[in-house]
Amino acid sequence: MKVAVSIHASDDFIIDILKNLKGLDFIHIDIMDGKFVPNLKLNLEILKKIKFEFDLPIEAHLMVENPLEYIEKIIDHIDVFLFHIEIKENIQEIIMKVKSYNKKVGLVINPDTEIHKLEKYLPIIDTILILGVSPGFSGQKFIETTVDRLKKIAKFKEKYPIEIRVDGGVNLESSKKLSEADILISASAIINTKNPNKVIKELKKR
Repeated sequence: MKVAVSIHASDDFIIDILKNLKGLDFIHIDIMDGKFVPNLKLNLEILKKIKFEFDLPIEAHLMVENPLEYIEKIIDHIDVFLFHIEIKENIQEIIMKVKSYNKKVGLVINPDTEIHKLEKYLPIIDTILILGVSPGFSGQKFIETTVDRLKKIAKFKEKYPIEIRVDGGVNLESSKKLSEADILISASAIINTKNPNKVIKELKKR
């Protein structure tokens, strides 16, 4: 199991909280436009700083209405580009735009979105991010139906070489039910604990 720590692209984010974390596979950054979700986190400079400071792949989770507005602004600093299937823009166009930069791209699916909506994009995406909470805020309680959704989405891997990510409410307890995932993403369970490296180690055992 791979593990990513999740942070917000906040103006007040302190990069030092990442410096003593060990065993991470990714740094996952949430970017929010205040429209797609009722939260505003648009400090894009943080991607540049993290890319300079850390030798880890960076993935950007765009909770925005129009991802195309952000691609060229951040593409040099990210390795995996994630955006929501629920947006009203041309999803295939966005996927192909990211791929034109030789970057990985994936779709994010909210807890109440029907799984079958992903199927038409499976041949052209690299990953699916399943949200275990409603998007926009950290520290929410894990939605238990995520476990069944993960099992159904994981079956896509029988035909397509995609990675499955789970984000939202991921902690040492909920992660016991998420063995079908390839990558677990966690914010508060890692950052807001006295021994974050122990949590990372335990999550990787899942």
